[in-house]
Amino acid sequence: MSRIAFFHPSPDWDVLARVYLEMGKALAARGITAAIICPPASAVASACAALDVLPFERRGSWFADGIRLSLTLREYGGDALMVAGEDEHLLAAWAVRRSGRGAVLRRVRAGSARDLTIKTRLAVRLAPTWFVHSSSADAKASAPLRALRGRLVADLAIDPMQFERIAGAPTPIGTKTIVLVTDPGAARATAAALRSIAAMRQRGHPIHTLLVGAPHDVNEVRVHATSLGLGDAIVFIGEPVNRAPLLAAADLVWVVADHEDGGIAALDAMALGVPVLVTRGTVAERYVQQGETGMVAEQDDALASAALITLLLANPTLLTRITEGAQADMRLRRSHSAVADAIAAVLQDAAVARAAA
Repeated sequence: MSRIAFFHPSPDWDVLARVYLEMGKALAARGITAAIICPPASAVASACAALDVLPFERRGSWFADGIRLSLTLREYGGDALMVAGEDEHLLAAWAVRRSGRGAVLRRVRAGSARDLTIKTRLAVRLAPTWFVHSSSADAKASAPLRALRGRLVADLAIDPMQFERIAGAPTPIGTKTIVLVTDPGAARATAAALRSIAAMRQRGHPIHTLLVGAPHDVNEVRVHATSLGLGDAIVFIGEPVNRAPLLAAADLVWVVADHEDGGIAALDAMALGVPVLVTRGTVAERYVQQGETGMVAEQDDALASAALITLLLANPTLLTRITEGAQADMRLRRSHSAVADAIAAVLQDAAVARAAA
Protein backbone atom coordinates (compact mmCIF):
# COMPACT_ATOMS: atom_id res chain seq x y z
CA MET A 1 0.00 0.00 0.00
CA SER A 2 1.37 3.43 -0.97
CA ARG A 3 1.90 6.11 1.64
CA ILE A 4 2.15 9.88 1.27
CA ALA A 5 2.74 12.62 3.82
CA PHE A 6 2.00 16.34 3.57
CA PHE A 7 4.48 18.67 5.28
CA HIS A 8 2.90 21.73 6.95
CA PRO A 9 5.40 23.16 9.48
CA SER A 10 3.19 26.11 10.48
CA PRO A 11 0.69 25.54 13.33
CA ASP A 12 -1.77 28.02 11.81
CA TRP A 13 -4.65 26.89 9.62
CA ASP A 14 -4.48 28.28 6.09
CA VAL A 15 -5.57 27.43 2.57
CA LEU A 16 -2.51 25.21 2.02
CA ALA A 17 -3.61 23.01 4.91
CA ARG A 18 -7.06 22.87 3.33
CA VAL A 19 -5.54 21.79 -0.02
CA TYR A 20 -3.57 19.06 1.75
CA LEU A 21 -6.66 17.87 3.61
CA GLU A 22 -8.70 17.66 0.41
CA MET A 23 -5.91 15.77 -1.36
CA GLY A 24 -5.45 13.44 1.58
CA LYS A 25 -9.13 12.52 1.68
CA ALA A 26 -9.15 11.88 -2.07
CA LEU A 27 -6.12 9.59 -1.87
CA ALA A 28 -7.48 7.79 1.19
CA ALA A 29 -10.57 6.92 -0.85
CA ARG A 30 -8.20 5.19 -3.30
CA GLY A 31 -6.62 3.09 -0.57
CA ILE A 32 -3.50 5.28 -0.25
CA THR A 33 -2.49 6.06 3.32
CA ALA A 34 -2.18 9.83 3.82
CA ALA A 35 -0.68 11.71 6.75
CA ILE A 36 0.06 15.32 7.60
CA ILE A 37 3.27 16.33 9.35
CA CYS A 38 2.59 19.39 11.48
CA PRO A 39 3.13 20.82 14.99
CA PRO A 40 1.29 18.85 17.67
CA ALA A 41 -1.79 20.34 19.39
CA SER A 42 -2.10 22.91 16.59
CA ALA A 43 -5.11 24.11 14.61
CA VAL A 44 -3.81 22.15 11.62
CA ALA A 45 -3.48 18.91 13.61
CA SER A 46 -7.00 19.31 14.96
CA ALA A 47 -8.60 20.12 11.59
CA CYS A 48 -6.78 17.30 9.79
CA ALA A 49 -7.87 14.56 12.18
CA ALA A 50 -9.26 12.64 9.17
CA LEU A 51 -5.63 11.96 8.19
CA ASP A 52 -2.81 10.42 10.18
CA VAL A 53 -1.16 13.24 12.12
CA LEU A 54 2.61 13.02 12.57
CA PRO A 55 3.89 15.61 15.09
CA PHE A 56 6.88 17.72 14.06
CA GLU A 57 8.10 21.20 14.98
CA ARG A 58 10.82 23.25 13.32
CA ARG A 59 13.53 24.15 15.81
CA GLY A 60 16.66 25.18 13.96
CA SER A 61 18.37 25.07 10.58
CA TRP A 62 17.08 23.10 7.60
CA PHE A 63 20.02 20.74 8.07
CA ALA A 64 19.22 19.86 11.70
CA ASP A 65 15.46 19.83 11.16
CA GLY A 66 15.93 17.61 8.12
CA ILE A 67 17.73 15.02 10.22
CA ARG A 68 14.88 14.98 12.75
CA LEU A 69 12.28 14.82 9.97
CA SER A 70 14.09 11.86 8.40
CA LEU A 71 13.44 9.87 11.58
CA THR A 72 9.73 10.61 11.28
CA LEU A 73 9.72 9.56 7.62
CA ARG A 74 11.64 6.38 8.36
CA GLU A 75 9.14 5.39 11.04
CA TYR A 76 6.17 6.27 8.82
CA GLY A 77 7.59 4.56 5.74
CA GLY A 78 6.22 7.07 3.25
CA ASP A 79 6.68 6.82 -0.49
CA ALA A 80 6.44 10.58 -1.02
CA LEU A 81 6.44 13.82 0.91
CA MET A 82 4.51 16.82 -0.45
CA VAL A 83 5.73 20.32 0.39
CA ALA A 84 5.21 23.92 -0.71
CA GLY A 85 7.92 26.60 -0.77
CA GLU A 86 11.65 26.45 -1.36
CA ASP A 87 12.69 26.32 2.31
CA GLU A 88 10.36 23.40 3.02
CA HIS A 89 11.52 21.74 -0.20
CA LEU A 90 15.16 21.84 0.82
CA LEU A 91 14.42 20.54 4.32
CA ALA A 92 12.20 17.76 2.96
CA ALA A 93 14.71 16.73 0.29
CA TRP A 94 17.45 16.39 2.89
CA ALA A 95 15.11 14.37 5.12
CA VAL A 96 14.15 12.05 2.25
CA ARG A 97 17.80 11.52 1.34
CA ARG A 98 18.62 10.73 4.98
CA SER A 99 15.68 8.35 5.34
CA GLY A 100 16.88 6.35 2.34
CA ARG A 101 13.56 6.14 0.52
CA GLY A 102 10.78 8.19 -1.02
CA ALA A 103 10.41 11.21 -3.26
CA VAL A 104 9.44 14.85 -2.88
CA LEU A 105 6.37 16.38 -4.50
CA ARG A 106 6.64 20.15 -4.45
CA ARG A 107 3.38 22.02 -4.92
CA VAL A 108 3.99 25.13 -6.99
CA ARG A 109 1.73 28.02 -6.05
CA ALA A 110 -1.21 28.37 -8.43
CA GLY A 111 -0.77 31.12 -10.97
CA SER A 112 2.95 31.61 -10.32
CA ALA A 113 6.03 30.82 -12.42
CA ARG A 114 9.03 31.93 -10.40
CA ASP A 115 12.70 31.67 -11.28
CA LEU A 116 14.53 28.71 -9.79
CA THR A 117 16.73 29.48 -6.80
CA ILE A 118 19.91 27.85 -5.54
CA LYS A 119 17.87 26.21 -2.74
CA THR A 120 15.54 24.61 -5.25
CA ARG A 121 18.39 23.36 -7.44
CA LEU A 122 20.11 21.84 -4.42
CA ALA A 123 16.89 20.23 -3.18
CA VAL A 124 16.22 18.62 -6.57
CA ARG A 125 19.70 17.09 -6.52
CA LEU A 126 19.26 15.77 -2.98
CA ALA A 127 16.09 13.77 -3.62
CA PRO A 128 13.88 12.66 -6.55
CA THR A 129 11.48 15.56 -7.10
CA TRP A 130 8.26 16.10 -9.00
CA PHE A 131 6.66 19.54 -9.32
CA VAL A 132 2.90 19.68 -8.79
CA HIS A 133 1.07 22.39 -10.76
CA SER A 134 -2.55 23.50 -10.65
CA SER A 135 -2.85 23.78 -14.43
CA SER A 136 -1.11 22.80 -17.64
CA ALA A 137 -0.49 26.48 -18.34
CA ASP A 138 1.42 26.85 -15.06
CA ALA A 139 3.48 23.76 -15.85
CA LYS A 140 4.41 25.04 -19.32
CA ALA A 141 5.31 28.50 -17.98
CA SER A 142 7.73 27.13 -15.37
CA ALA A 143 11.48 27.30 -15.96
CA PRO A 144 13.06 24.03 -17.14
CA LEU A 145 15.07 22.07 -14.60
CA ARG A 146 17.26 19.23 -15.86
CA ALA A 147 17.42 17.21 -12.63
CA LEU A 148 13.66 17.30 -12.12
CA ARG A 149 12.02 13.85 -12.35
CA GLY A 150 8.80 15.24 -13.79
CA ARG A 151 5.78 17.50 -13.50
CA LEU A 152 2.17 16.64 -12.81
CA VAL A 153 -1.01 18.67 -12.96
CA ALA A 154 -3.27 18.35 -9.92
CA ASP A 155 -5.89 21.07 -10.16
CA LEU A 156 -7.60 22.52 -7.11
CA ALA A 157 -10.55 20.34 -6.18
CA ILE A 158 -12.91 19.88 -3.26
CA ASP A 159 -15.52 17.33 -2.28
CA PRO A 160 -18.91 19.03 -2.85
CA MET A 161 -20.68 16.28 -0.87
CA GLN A 162 -19.20 17.65 2.37
CA PHE A 163 -21.46 20.71 2.07
CA GLU A 164 -24.78 18.92 1.68
CA ARG A 165 -25.89 19.55 5.28
CA ILE A 166 -24.18 22.88 5.93
CA ALA A 167 -26.44 25.37 7.71
CA GLY A 168 -25.80 29.05 7.06
CA ALA A 169 -24.67 31.29 9.93
CA PRO A 170 -27.28 33.84 11.10
CA THR A 171 -27.17 37.22 9.38
CA PRO A 172 -28.93 40.55 10.06
CA ILE A 173 -32.57 40.59 8.94
CA GLY A 174 -33.44 42.89 6.05
CA THR A 175 -29.92 43.14 4.68
CA LYS A 176 -27.91 41.52 1.93
CA THR A 177 -24.75 39.78 3.08
CA ILE A 178 -21.59 39.85 0.97
CA VAL A 179 -18.66 37.67 1.99
CA LEU A 180 -15.46 39.27 0.71
CA VAL A 181 -12.58 36.76 0.49
CA THR A 182 -9.14 38.37 0.49
CA ASP A 183 -5.48 37.47 0.91
CA PRO A 184 -2.24 39.39 1.67
CA GLY A 185 -1.55 40.12 -2.00
CA ALA A 186 -4.99 41.51 -2.82
CA ALA A 187 -4.63 44.97 -1.26
CA ARG A 188 -5.65 46.86 -4.38
CA ALA A 189 -8.57 44.59 -5.24
CA THR A 190 -9.79 44.64 -1.63
CA ALA A 191 -9.78 48.44 -1.55
CA ALA A 192 -11.74 48.58 -4.83
CA ALA A 193 -14.28 46.08 -3.50
CA LEU A 194 -14.81 48.15 -0.35
CA ARG A 195 -15.39 51.24 -2.50
CA SER A 196 -18.01 49.29 -4.49
CA ILE A 197 -19.82 48.19 -1.34
CA ALA A 198 -19.72 51.73 0.06
CA ALA A 199 -21.21 53.06 -3.19
CA MET A 200 -24.08 50.57 -2.96
CA ARG A 201 -24.80 51.50 0.65
CA GLN A 202 -24.84 55.19 -0.27
CA ARG A 203 -27.53 54.38 -2.81
CA GLY A 204 -29.70 52.87 -0.09
CA HIS A 205 -28.81 49.18 -0.40
CA PRO A 206 -28.54 47.63 3.10
CA ILE A 207 -25.39 45.50 2.78
CA HIS A 208 -23.58 43.68 5.54
CA THR A 209 -20.01 42.59 4.72
CA LEU A 210 -17.91 39.77 6.17
CA LEU A 211 -14.20 39.98 5.36
CA VAL A 212 -12.76 36.46 5.30
CA GLY A 213 -9.07 35.67 4.94
CA ALA A 214 -5.85 37.41 5.92
CA PRO A 215 -5.62 40.89 4.35
CA HIS A 216 -2.28 42.58 3.75
CA ASP A 217 -2.77 44.80 6.83
CA VAL A 218 -5.86 44.47 9.02
CA ASN A 219 -5.48 47.91 10.58
CA GLU A 220 -5.07 49.57 7.20
CA VAL A 221 -8.19 47.86 5.89
CA ARG A 222 -10.14 48.88 9.01
CA VAL A 223 -9.14 52.52 8.56
CA HIS A 224 -10.06 52.42 4.88
CA ALA A 225 -13.43 50.80 5.62
CA THR A 226 -14.18 53.38 8.32
CA SER A 227 -13.31 56.26 6.00
CA LEU A 228 -15.84 54.86 3.52
CA GLY A 229 -18.54 54.70 6.17
CA LEU A 230 -18.40 50.92 6.53
CA GLY A 231 -17.20 50.84 10.11
CA ASP A 232 -20.42 49.37 11.49
CA ALA A 233 -21.25 47.30 8.42
CA ILE A 234 -18.15 45.12 8.09
CA VAL A 235 -16.93 42.26 10.28
CA PHE A 236 -13.37 40.92 10.11
CA ILE A 237 -13.50 37.13 10.36
CA GLY A 238 -9.91 36.07 9.65
CA GLU A 239 -9.27 32.52 8.43
CA PRO A 240 -11.63 30.14 10.25
CA VAL A 241 -11.05 26.41 9.97
CA ASN A 242 -14.62 25.95 8.80
CA ARG A 243 -15.85 28.90 6.78
CA ALA A 244 -18.62 26.98 4.99
CA PRO A 245 -21.44 28.25 7.30
CA LEU A 246 -20.35 31.85 6.62
CA LEU A 247 -20.33 31.33 2.87
CA ALA A 248 -23.61 29.42 2.93
CA ALA A 249 -25.40 32.34 4.59
CA ALA A 250 -24.14 34.88 2.05
CA ASP A 251 -26.21 36.39 -0.74
CA LEU A 252 -22.96 36.78 -2.70
CA VAL A 253 -19.37 35.61 -2.28
CA TRP A 254 -16.92 38.09 -3.79
CA VAL A 255 -13.45 36.58 -4.28
CA VAL A 256 -10.66 39.13 -4.62
CA ALA A 257 -8.01 36.72 -3.33
CA ASP A 258 -5.63 35.13 -5.81
CA HIS A 259 -3.80 31.79 -6.09
CA GLU A 260 -5.06 28.86 -3.96
CA ASP A 261 -6.83 31.23 -1.55
CA GLY A 262 -9.11 32.53 -4.27
CA GLY A 263 -9.48 29.25 -6.14
CA ILE A 264 -10.63 27.27 -3.11
CA ALA A 265 -13.00 30.06 -2.04
CA ALA A 266 -14.65 30.11 -5.47
CA LEU A 267 -15.02 26.33 -5.50
CA ASP A 268 -16.52 26.37 -1.99
CA ALA A 269 -19.10 28.99 -2.94
CA MET A 270 -20.01 27.14 -6.13
CA ALA A 271 -20.46 23.86 -4.27
CA LEU A 272 -22.63 25.58 -1.65
CA GLY A 273 -24.90 27.06 -4.29
CA VAL A 274 -24.01 30.67 -3.46
CA PRO A 275 -23.51 33.18 -6.32
CA VAL A 276 -19.81 33.91 -6.76
CA LEU A 277 -18.14 37.01 -8.15
CA VAL A 278 -14.42 36.82 -8.90
CA THR A 279 -11.89 39.50 -9.77
CA ARG A 280 -10.55 39.38 -13.31
CA GLY A 281 -6.99 38.13 -13.68
CA THR A 282 -7.00 35.91 -10.59
CA VAL A 283 -6.74 32.12 -10.37
CA ALA A 284 -10.40 32.00 -9.28
CA GLU A 285 -11.40 33.23 -12.76
CA ARG A 286 -10.35 29.83 -14.16
CA TYR A 287 -13.29 28.16 -12.44
CA VAL A 288 -16.03 30.61 -13.42
CA GLN A 289 -17.89 30.83 -16.72
CA GLN A 290 -19.25 34.36 -17.03
CA GLY A 291 -23.01 34.37 -16.60
CA GLU A 292 -23.18 30.57 -16.35
CA THR A 293 -21.43 29.54 -13.12
CA GLY A 294 -20.49 32.96 -11.75
CA MET A 295 -19.62 36.54 -12.65
CA VAL A 296 -16.32 38.34 -13.26
CA ALA A 297 -15.62 41.88 -12.03
CA GLU A 298 -12.93 44.26 -13.24
CA GLN A 299 -10.26 44.82 -10.63
CA ASP A 300 -10.17 48.62 -10.46
CA ASP A 301 -13.64 49.71 -11.57
CA ALA A 302 -15.52 50.11 -8.29
CA LEU A 303 -18.62 51.73 -9.81
CA ALA A 304 -18.97 49.11 -12.54
CA SER A 305 -18.64 46.34 -9.93
CA ALA A 306 -21.30 48.00 -7.77
CA ALA A 307 -23.67 48.14 -10.75
CA LEU A 308 -22.95 44.50 -11.62
CA ILE A 309 -23.70 43.32 -8.08
CA THR A 310 -26.87 45.41 -7.88
CA LEU A 311 -28.20 43.95 -11.13
CA LEU A 312 -27.20 40.43 -10.12
CA LEU A 313 -28.89 40.51 -6.71
CA ALA A 314 -32.03 42.01 -8.26
CA ASN A 315 -32.39 39.19 -10.82
CA PRO A 316 -33.62 35.96 -9.14
CA THR A 317 -33.74 34.11 -12.46
CA LEU A 318 -30.09 34.84 -13.20
CA LEU A 319 -29.08 33.94 -9.64
CA THR A 320 -30.85 30.58 -9.89
CA ARG A 321 -29.24 29.81 -13.25
CA ILE A 322 -25.78 30.66 -11.96
CA THR A 323 -26.02 28.70 -8.73
CA GLU A 324 -27.52 25.62 -10.39
CA GLY A 325 -24.94 25.76 -13.16
CA ALA A 326 -22.12 26.10 -10.63
CA GLN A 327 -23.29 23.12 -8.59
CA ALA A 328 -23.64 20.99 -11.71
CA ASP A 329 -20.13 22.00 -12.82
CA MET A 330 -18.74 21.07 -9.41
CA ARG A 331 -20.32 17.62 -9.56
CA LEU A 332 -19.14 16.91 -13.11
CA ARG A 333 -15.77 18.62 -13.54
CA ARG A 334 -14.27 19.60 -10.21
CA SER A 335 -14.10 16.17 -8.61
CA HIS A 336 -11.11 14.68 -6.84
CA SER A 337 -10.71 11.87 -9.39
CA ALA A 338 -8.15 13.56 -11.64
CA VAL A 339 -6.12 14.77 -8.65
CA ALA A 340 -6.01 11.32 -7.07
CA ASP A 341 -5.10 9.67 -10.38
CA ALA A 342 -2.21 12.08 -11.02
CA ILE A 343 -0.67 11.68 -7.57
CA ALA A 344 -1.20 7.90 -7.50
CA ALA A 345 0.65 7.63 -10.82
CA VAL A 346 3.62 9.54 -9.43
CA LEU A 347 3.70 7.37 -6.31
CA GLN A 348 3.93 4.33 -8.57
CA ASP A 349 6.67 5.94 -10.68
CA ALA A 350 8.62 6.84 -7.54
CA ALA A 351 8.45 3.24 -6.34
CA VAL A 352 9.67 1.96 -9.73
CA ALA A 353 12.54 4.47 -9.70
CA ARG A 354 13.64 3.26 -6.25
CA ALA A 355 13.51 -0.37 -7.35
CA ALA A 356 15.61 0.38 -10.43
CA ALA A 357 18.15 2.24 -8.33
